[in-house]
Amino acid sequence: MFKKKLRFFIIIFIVSYSVYSQNKKGEIMYGQRVEKMYIDTTSIDNSDLKSIMVELFEEKQKLLSSDESYYSLKFNEGKSVFTTLNFMNNDKNKVLNNKLVKGTYFINILDNSIYHKGNFMGEDLIIFYDKQPYEDWKITDEKKVILGYNCIKAETIRQNEKGVKTKVTAWFTTDINLNYGPKNYFGLPGLIIELHELDSVYYVQKIKFKNVTLDKIDPNDKKIITYQDYVKKVNGSIRF
Repeated sequence: MFKKKLRFFIIIFIVSYSVYSQNKKGEIMYGQRVEKMYIDTTSIDNSDLKSIMVELFEEKQKLLSSDESYYSLKFNEGKSVFTTLNFMNNDKNKVLNNKLVKGTYFINILDNSIYHKGNFMGEDLIIFYDKQPYEDWKITDEKKVILGYNCIKAETIRQNEKGVKTKVTAWFTTDINLNYGPKNYFGLPGLIIELHELDSVYYVQKIKFKNVTLDKIDPNDKKIITYQDYVKKVNGSIRF
């Protein structure tokens, strides 16, 4: 009898561990839609400039009007890779690609490190962040249901390489015990289901737990520069 009970508990443990491990690996598909202009055009006196800005906004809004997946976030045991999906090579998709997130984000939530690989200012670079490029998350009391998940609102402030500050809002759920999110946003006590940044909303379309293999960054790659050096580069303080 004791051996039967022991074997039963061993089987339960193996099954539970297998399910737990599986839930730490998978892929999340994110969509993107345009919410509103983040620049107040009423303060712009130049009518031609104002017209161009409105036209570009409306073009982006139209291109991202269909409810489809544009991004893949693969995760595996505390690490994730967020990248834009490949689309058919035609004129429409060339324009679309210019409106989507640039490059690929490699994130290790265990040490808060981020690598952002892409073409920046005409150069192929890998920007290294030793910490999140935004302030600590402030979790609010505001809640709502998104896609059937109970979500909580969190906010942060990020500053870009030119010093411009922007408020970012995330809706995360503790129903899914993952700390990931779109782009380089992570670290909340649950998965980011919806993220509002500038004029765009990034939102979960589907989640699939499965075995995945993540691409990796070679830490000795000569294309790697620190975010601090990249900021200097953008502002013309140093030359490469």
